[in-house]
Amino acid sequence: MTAPVRETTKIRLVLAALMVFALPGHAWTAPAADIVFEDVFSGFRFPPLLGSFSYQNRVEYAHVDLGYGMNYLDRTGAAATIVVYSLNQHGIANGTGDAHVLEEFEKLDNEIAAFARQGRYASMSRIEAPQLSKAWLQATHELVRPDGRRARVYSFIRGQNGRFVKIRITTPSEATLARLPGFLLGVSRAIGMLNAAPG
Repeated sequence: MTAPVRETTKIRLVLAALMVFALPGHAWTAPAADIVFEDVFSGFRFPPLLGSFSYQNRVEYAHVDLGYGMNYLDRTGAAATIVVYSLNQHGIANGTGDAHVLEEFEKLDNEIAAFARQGRYASMSRIEAPQLSKAWLQATHELVRPDGRRARVYSFIRGQNGRFVKIRITTPSEATLARLPGFLLGVSRAIGMLNAAPG
């Protein structure tokens, strides 16, 4: 077998393996050694790497209903937080159509505006941006720091396993979106979405 044929065969095998992971009912499971935190209540399992983002720390919020946040950082300076919480709501359905999820989505503008009121940003506005995943509700905001530098905040939310899962990624305004889909895919795997009904 010639070298080009062997290389083509290897590529086909890798693609076939990736397609198996993408099929419904074939959830990707990280080895236990590659997990930095496992939520025994929801079944979520967070690895040290989500796409190009590296785990930094976990924050437990003051009230149990506010859940916890998983903080990740990309080497370009993009920072991401995954917040898992319930607000003591019961029956939160998987996906983006649940009334509770839609209500949480409507709060995003006020949450981002609160950052500006705290003096961390001079202004905030919601902007149009490419939709990165149909499995998440998405809102994008442009922020201007007091020194004039701009940042973008990409927010995503959905229901999963009886919890709200909210993602906030902050990047410099000029940063490319190329790294964000890999992060979203990593989160999707971590919370078991590949084995769930589509949102």
